[in-house]
Amino acid sequence: LMPHWRRVEPFALESASQFRTAPAPALTSEHYTRDFNEVKRVGGKAAGNARTPDETHYAAFWYEFSDIGWNRIARAASSRIKQDLWDRARMFALLNMAMADAYIAGWDSKYHHNFWRPVTAIHLAGQDGNPNTAPDAAFETLLLTPPVQDMPSTHSVLGMAAATVLAQAFGRDHVPFTFASPTAMPSNPVRSYRSFTEAARQNGDSRVKAGLHFRFAVDAGLHLGRQIGLHASRHALPRQHGATD
Repeated sequence: LMPHWRRVEPFALESASQFRTAPAPALTSEHYTRDFNEVKRVGGKAAGNARTPDETHYAAFWYEFSDIGWNRIARAASSRIKQDLWDRARMFALLNMAMADAYIAGWDSKYHHNFWRPVTAIHLAGQDGNPNTAPDAAFETLLLTPPVQDMPSTHSVLGMAAATVLAQAFGRDHVPFTFASPTAMPSNPVRSYRSFTEAARQNGDSRVKAGLHFRFAVDAGLHLGRQIGLHASRHALPRQHGATD
């Protein structure tokens, strides 16, 4: 899916591979075993999984495309923070530049590492050389797995890149906001957050609870997203306007 993304020229990054993520843990490692068993335990579609009702709710809530959702978050937060027109325009520009770069950098790492998704790993666990990962040919993820590699979670990359840019643009991370999602379950259409980082972390965690990513792919995505968000905030669209602009 979309292999061209990693070759698109970034807006703020020097290259798609500037902050390329570290590889996934070895299939026989304790780290891989732990994260494999976690997503198998909480990310399945069948009854009897270990998710709480709220985890099911936010897995669905955050399923929409990140670029759409985080622009709505920016609008919701904007109503609480006063900015002049230039700073407001700069904030939205940086937000979308950083998310575009997050796709570009995320796809660079995905195709570089070429690591399998949980649904494939669980089906084929009998072939991974790890005696502590049991296969389950009937395993289905809670939500549909996109047909692209696991490492890193680009959903997590975009979320943390967006959260970092917004915190930098508004001068603080703790800006409470409430917003709705078109992919939310009818019983939980609106959610509230105390900070951008809190939202970005739940956005990342939702991918484990939906069965779509290993925890290490989410953690790598959050780290990459923060690097992209800080880089964009510090190096793109510098404040050069004056009183007469």
